Amino acid sequence: MGSAAYNVLRRHHNHRHHELWNVTKGKVISLFQTPHDAFTRDDRTNPPDGHDDWFPQEMENLIAQTEEWCDILTLAPPDGLFLDAFKNAFKKICEKEVSLNRKVIIRIMFGNVVGQPVNCTKVIAELTEGLPENADEKIKLWVGSWRKGVSWNHAKIIAVDGKYLWTGGHNFWDRHYLKSK
Repeated sequence: MGSAAYNVLRRHHNHRHHELWNVTKGKVISLFQTPHDAFTRDDRTNPPDGHDDWFPQEMENLIAQTEEWCDILTLAPPDGLFLDAFKNAFKKICEKEVSLNRKVIIRIMFGNVVGQPVNCTKVIAELTEGLPENADEKIKLWVGSWRKGVSWNHAKIIAVDGKYLWTGGHNFWDRHYLKSK
């Protein structure tokens, strides 16, 4: 499957190699799960509030490492601690000295969940609230949502500079994943 995808990209989209696609390799450096102690706890009660507040911080640390581009794919916009983590990461990117005076590209794509449409303009406003005055000189932010038909974008991917990849099954909603009730 991977070879087939590579061959199509190489044949039909070679002019975008190293710009929109690339071949990478790597190794697993960390595995995260929430609740953190789900498989080691003796009792089966809900974990206490704050049990995995470290998790959004890990996302923030990854996104903040961005030097050229960051792609984020997920079902719906982040909220609570996840939203704060995204905003903090964007602020850290704005504070960095950018090489060659290029803007850091951040692209976010959401799914189309029935009854839960995404207002991309509102999401952009939430994500950029509190950023430095010169943020538009430092980052270029694109936010999109699947609009045709129903999409179940359960990808949950954060890719940074072709160097780091976060993938898994965790939505960015703290009311569902970090709160006990």
